Amino acid sequence: MPRVLVVLALAGAVACKGKRDQADDGAAPPGDAAAATGSSASDGGVGAAAAGAVAPSRPERAVFSLGDNLLTAHRSVDADLVVGAGSIGFARYTRFDMPVARWTLATGRHGHRVAHAPRGASFEVPLTAEQAAAARGLAFELVAAADAPPSKRSIKVGGRRAGVVELGSGRAWYHLELDAGRLVAGENQVVIEGGDVALATLRVFADRGRAAADPTPLAHAAWDPASRRLELDDRAGLAWYVHLPLDAHLVADVEGDCRVEVDARSDDGTRAGGLLGGGVRHVDLSPVGDHAVRLQLTARDCPRATLAEPMVTVPGAALAPAPAGPPPRFVVIWVMDALRADRVRPFAPGARAEVPNFEKLAATGAVFRQFYVGGNESQTSHATVWTGTYPAVHNVRLAGDGGNWKIPGALPVLGELVRAAGLVPIGVTANGFVTEGGGYARGFAEFRNMMREKGMVNGILFGADVLRAALARLDARKAEPALLFLGTVDTHGPWIARQPWIERYDGPKPYTGPFQQFGTAKDLGIRRGQMGCSKVPPPRDVERLRAIYDSAVSYHDERLGELISGLQGMGIYEQTMIIVTADHGEELFEDGRCGHGASLRETLVRVPLLVHYPARVAAAVVDEGAEGVDVVPTILDALGVDAPAGLQGESLLPRAAGLGRGWPRPSYASQFEYAHAMRVARWKIKVGKRGTPVVLDVVADPDERRDVSRERPAARRMLTDALGLFLATRKRWHKRDLGVVTNLAPDAAAQLEAGP
Repeated sequence: MPRVLVVLALAGAVACKGKRDQADDGAAPPGDAAAATGSSASDGGVGAAAAGAVAPSRPERAVFSLGDNLLTAHRSVDADLVVGAGSIGFARYTRFDMPVARWTLATGRHGHRVAHAPRGASFEVPLTAEQAAAARGLAFELVAAADAPPSKRSIKVGGRRAGVVELGSGRAWYHLELDAGRLVAGENQVVIEGGDVALATLRVFADRGRAAADPTPLAHAAWDPASRRLELDDRAGLAWYVHLPLDAHLVADVEGDCRVEVDARSDDGTRAGGLLGGGVRHVDLSPVGDHAVRLQLTARDCPRATLAEPMVTVPGAALAPAPAGPPPRFVVIWVMDALRADRVRPFAPGARAEVPNFEKLAATGAVFRQFYVGGNESQTSHATVWTGTYPAVHNVRLAGDGGNWKIPGALPVLGELVRAAGLVPIGVTANGFVTEGGGYARGFAEFRNMMREKGMVNGILFGADVLRAALARLDARKAEPALLFLGTVDTHGPWIARQPWIERYDGPKPYTGPFQQFGTAKDLGIRRGQMGCSKVPPPRDVERLRAIYDSAVSYHDERLGELISGLQGMGIYEQTMIIVTADHGEELFEDGRCGHGASLRETLVRVPLLVHYPARVAAAVVDEGAEGVDVVPTILDALGVDAPAGLQGESLLPRAAGLGRGWPRPSYASQFEYAHAMRVARWKIKVGKRGTPVVLDVVADPDERRDVSRERPAARRMLTDALGLFLATRKRWHKRDLGVVTNLAPDAAAQLEAGP
């Protein structure tokens, strides 16, 4: 994971060099010192650096290394956008390669590294208003065999024919001039038709002659991993689409006569920036804090400028270490089926349901408010937790193509992993899909599915009965360290009205409709074997059903209190790590549906995650993203055991202690691998089978009704960058080694470029 640096106004080495021959996008661990001794005033524009600036008075903590994240930057030369198609980073431009995969990324072709599409393909590039106004054409660096005969490729821009490129042999540049205005501000789709395409580089040029005279535009920017220096040629630029935290600053050293222009622009027109260099080492970005922005650096006034350890910082002193008490002797992981995060107060302040026991645990535990499950139904999400791998790897799903209902035997699972760590795993669940045959019992000393014992897959089974059985088994095993998996279904349909809460939550008017005590299958149109309803009741009935659901939330909370009392009665509460989460949420007619499995709405994929063990888990509210793949690594970390290399998640204990906090981290969920969702801060992207992104502001629009793709181009590009890179690499993405797609670890770029 990226290291956290505390910036202490120390002197740093600086340089200004001549042009280098090669770009190096690799990375290495940062040094321990970084500079922050200047500051700049900002009037909303660029070039407002304050003369004689002094060091900021606040201590600062680095949260984002620009050099380590060069792979995700967008390059420019003389304001022309330049795209290196031979990099794995080209995944960000391929529109997720949907609906039909055409691109092979970062591959060799005729001795060169390219993106290869045997039958032609399309991609999408972002332009600022200034770039679009100046653009006069496209330059393609294409690769063909040395003896390839002449051929033609037709080019479309924005869905309309733009011209023809006549290809020769070998590696060469081809320039296509366009009418003014053909390229637009925002995203531009380019389609190449007519045969094999091996694309090395793309340039959107303003001046054909200048572009033709510059055959190696990627060499104008480079990251030196050994010295931790970012180098930019004069008028070369790098732009990152990011969501900046509040009170963000940009810190770097630039020497001598070199200047580096900093320009951060949000979608609402707000700007911040200044000039680094000439003694100024610090630019205040707070005017665009808590915004999605395009953050650009552009070199000025010398042949090649060098920035020592450029970073984004936030206020904060050095982090306190995580609690270092003894490992837990017992672990309880409780999956409360179909429990939505937005109905539980520690995760959604102001929620209606009373949850005093959740609140009690949250006061001394870690609350992860942006936690996504792996999928939107039980089996995908349980398999994600059990294996610590993404759905593309474990392949467990109930719909779509190529899936399976059983966890592959080659993947180690929860029971095996904790048994190897010295705990005896026992399980008691009411979820009829979490079965021994599905691979969930592997490694468990005991595994009981109480729903299947009743001869049902889905039905009524009270949590009090499940908890009673589970505590009895734990009590019988308490002489040796143990893990208890507990699964309850009280917030899963059929929803049952629980006393005394239903009368409090349903409002003052008496209810006389069909849902007196149950959300009945007949009245909701729920068909056997399906996870949702086909009828939408009248508004008063919907209000009643939501009150019934909230009463089940409070019933679940009461059971949580019984768990705590039971552990205290056994004398093992202080020795027990408690993890409370869910396998998915539940739609309650926000979009005309009830149940689950049918969408990637927050109501389905965002669920609670509470981790309580004060001896090793810091009390915290964490708003950065977390995922189902992180649960098992967190348990193993608490036990003092290294997670196996195949697990794709990371321990959340450092996150609770503060490491990596302050910079948005993504949360990802899959819908049967034919649709995908990712959330970064307040922004969410959903992509279906055709690859058309829908961008949502889930804070301003919690019902997810308004696609803001056009009006929020920076947010859209930030999300397509993150999801595009992740989807292309998700089978080999390991967060402990690579970090996350919004904040790469020091060696991540080199690992990703090297391939599997």
